[in-house]
Parts: sequence; C-alpha cells; structure tokens
Amino acid sequence: MAPTLSATLGAALCVPAAAFVAPAAPSQAVPTLRGSDSISAATGAAPESAPSSSFGATAGGVGVCLAAAGALAVTRKRSGVSRPVMDKPQLVFTAGFEDVVPKPGSEKALGTMTGADVETGSEPWDPLGFAKLYDRNFDFNGVMVYPHVQWLREAEIKHGRVCMLAFVGMCVQQAYQIPGLPQEPDWVKALDACYASPVAQLGLVQISVFAMVVEGRFYPGAAWYGELDREPGDLGFDPLKFAKRPGTDLKKKQLSELKNGRLAMIGVASMFANHVIPGSVPFLTGSYAIQPEREPLAASSTFCGNTSTNGLAAVHAPSKTAARYTTQVILPALQWIKTGL
Repeated sequence: MAPTLSATLGAALCVPAAAFVAPAAPSQAVPTLRGSDSISAATGAAPESAPSSSFGATAGGVGVCLAAAGALAVTRKRSGVSRPVMDKPQLVFTAGFEDVVPKPGSEKALGTMTGADVETGSEPWDPLGFAKLYDRNFDFNGVMVYPHVQWLREAEIKHGRVCMLAFVGMCVQQAYQIPGLPQEPDWVKALDACYASPVAQLGLVQISVFAMVVEGRFYPGAAWYGELDREPGDLGFDPLKFAKRPGTDLKKKQLSELKNGRLAMIGVASMFANHVIPGSVPFLTGSYAIQPEREPLAASSTFCGNTSTNGLAAVHAPSKTAARYTTQVILPALQWIKTGL
C-alpha cells in the first residue's frame, strides 16, 4: 500500500467519524422517585443529564483514527520486510555448479536421443511423462527438484549394463563356477559364500573399489540440469575400438545396447520373482526356484530379548481337533450323499 493511499484512507476515516455516532435522542422527562426533587433542591445538586452527543462523536472519531493509524503502521511494517523473489531458476545443490543457469528443454532433448524404434512407432516412449518433469520445475517454483532427461537416460543405461552382467552370472553360475572360488551354484547363496571365503572377499573389495573409482570419475551431476558435457552412458570405454571401425553404425549399436539392457532388467526382476514365488515365471522352474528358507522364531533377533524355546513345540504341534477332523476323515464319511443310505 502506497503512503499517499494510506494517508488518504486515514483522513477519510477520521473526517466522517461523527456520522457513525447515533444522534442524541430528544429530551424527555425522566421519571424519578417521589421526593428526589426536594432532596436535590436541599443539597444544591443539579439533576443528572444524559451524555451529550458531542462527547460520543468525539470518542467515536478518536477510535476510528486510532484504528486507521494502527492499520497504516502494520502496512508500513509489512512493506518494509524483504521478500525473496525468484527472478531466476534456482538449483537444489549449488556446490560446483555456481555458474549453471538452468534452462527448460528436457522434453525436446528426449526426441534427439536414441531409443525410439518400431516397437514404439519410431517415437520416444514416455507414457508417464518423466521427461516433462524437469520443464515443470519452471512452472512450479523455479527450483530444479525434478531431474533432466539426461539424468534419467544415464541411470537407465547404467542399470541395464549391471543387469546384463547379473543375468549372465545367474545363469552361468548354475553350470560352472570359477576354480578357487566358492563352488555354490545357487545364485541366492553365492554372496554369503563369498563373504565366508577369504579369497572371495578380496574379489569383492576389488569390485567395490573399481565401482567407486568409476562413479567418482564419471559422476553425472551436471546431467540433473541438462548440462552434461558428454553423451549419457558414454564413459569412453571401447577397448576393442568398435566405434572407430569403418562402416560401423554407432546409433544402431547404442540402440542394441539399450534394448538388451531393458530386457536384462526385466530378466533379473523375473529371477527374483521366481525365487520368491516358484513357478511364477515360465521356463525358470529349474533355476533354483525354491522359496526362501524361513528361520524358526528362536533364531530371531535378540534386540527385544530372547525367545524361549520351551513353548515352541507346543505352539507348532497340531491340535487334537486338527488331527481328527481333516479332509481324509470327513470326505469318506460323506459318501452316502452320492450312494444313498
């Protein structure tokens, strides 16, 4: 509220203050008790009179002026408080990205990426609109909360590569194990066997260190804002020089890797589902499709105290009614329904 408008409003409220005061009623004879006139005349006191209208008008005007002054002070106080204004898009984490100015264009970038083929009608397949989320940041609050499509493509390729290696390991390990390492064909128990072997522990350390070095060297932090200085998934690892061979269609190779990675992710998920629910996935019945072993209650965590094993046998033992009334006992006794009495 501008100062001129505030002053005008205050003056307008103070000037017609008397108009809001009820006019004085016409003087009427107020009935009094008998003998009051004689008492007043004897004491020399004047009889009481009703409050005058001028006093009411003055009091009302002072009250309205005070209210207007209070409202004007609150308005000036609020206008003096500085409010943050999003004059430009903001990053979630600015460490290392002080000079980055986010720009919309995630949905357009998806149209230039590899991945569209005959399965999707030669168009990018994004039914849930994940590629549009980054552009919606500029409509919401200007803070880059949702990632750019570069980040999503980097994550897709990375998970696809890991699942391709994992699926091959799950299948090959059932028929062949590396000599010198734990001979465990069941992929569910293989990791526990590696933790128990000193030789396999060194291998796990090597894999972990290698993953940390690669992730630290090629961390795609700028991909969240669409400012990645390389193509998503391109780590420069091509020891056999496939990309530099004459006549090589690099886009076709990238599409093949992307499709195989997507298929491998579905395959690994099916291996987990078939392990938990045997027979839920076709053609995987013999791939160690057994339910996870359930430990007894006595072997549970002792964080809340030990579980007594004295009453476990009585709890899990079948009751007498369960042993007597079963389908093997009841159904033969109902054969008379078919044959008659």
